[in-house]
Amino acid sequence: MSAEPSEAAYDGYAADYREWWAPVIAPAAVSLLDRLDGLDGLDGADATLVDIGSGTGTVAVAALRRWPGVRVIGVDPARRLLEYAEADAREAGLDDRLTVKVGEAAALPLADASVDVATSTFVLQLIPDRLAGVREAFRVLRPGGIFAHLTWRSDEDPFAPEDVFDDAMEALGIEPPSRSGGVGASYSSPKSAAAEMRRAGFRDVRAREAWLVHRFTPQSYLDVAEHWTEDDVFATLDEPMRRRLRAEVLRRLERIDPAELVWRRPLVSVVGVRPARTRRLGLGWRRGR
Repeated sequence: MSAEPSEAAYDGYAADYREWWAPVIAPAAVSLLDRLDGLDGLDGADATLVDIGSGTGTVAVAALRRWPGVRVIGVDPARRLLEYAEADAREAGLDDRLTVKVGEAAALPLADASVDVATSTFVLQLIPDRLAGVREAFRVLRPGGIFAHLTWRSDEDPFAPEDVFDDAMEALGIEPPSRSGGVGASYSSPKSAAAEMRRAGFRDVRAREAWLVHRFTPQSYLDVAEHWTEDDVFATLDEPMRRRLRAEVLRRLERIDPAELVWRRPLVSVVGVRPARTRRLGLGWRRGR
């Protein structure tokens, strides 16, 4: 799938992101919290978690549900996305423990050593200096605090619906728009992610591969393509040609094996500790995590 737009552009894409893309990545994002269940003191403790690049608040609201005593700060450069997060927290009756702040991952609007846990999902590959983002997480954590993040692993495996879309454009004589490829970069492996965490000062780093698996239907893939992954293509077309492209893509998608509509994308999941002699609130690893 094509590169996501930079975070600073999300205010303009907020509604489409919430409707079409956030549901695709949400299950994998929330799964990161499973790695924090092994922390002494989070469940029921008076702790603060910052969700970096919080977006629509998928992880922030899930953390509020999971740990009734935890306060969450959602940070994102897109104010509109944070408004969605606040609305979802309000609807769930959890908004009294959620604070949102407009800010960048590499320049968090938080004081040094002010939070106990930091999380980030599908964000670090978007920023120009990924290491700067990791170091910011280190800066805002109290000694003994934990940073857990999840992002894409570099992947060149083909996905049949992408080829179908390209073939449909070619059949209709549609010239694909030029793309810069975005900023930042994905990790090549869990090992490279762990090394970066250690360079930022984290210790007890645990990195592993994870997977995002999402089953599309022909129509749901077309919807995501039109409103998110290939929206720049549709934006260049007049309405008659958009209709032709929709019909051509859908016709071709309905002819492929349904198994080829299952999107499997490798991820990197990393957890590390800001070193401390004495850990506040007993934050530490239980055995078996």
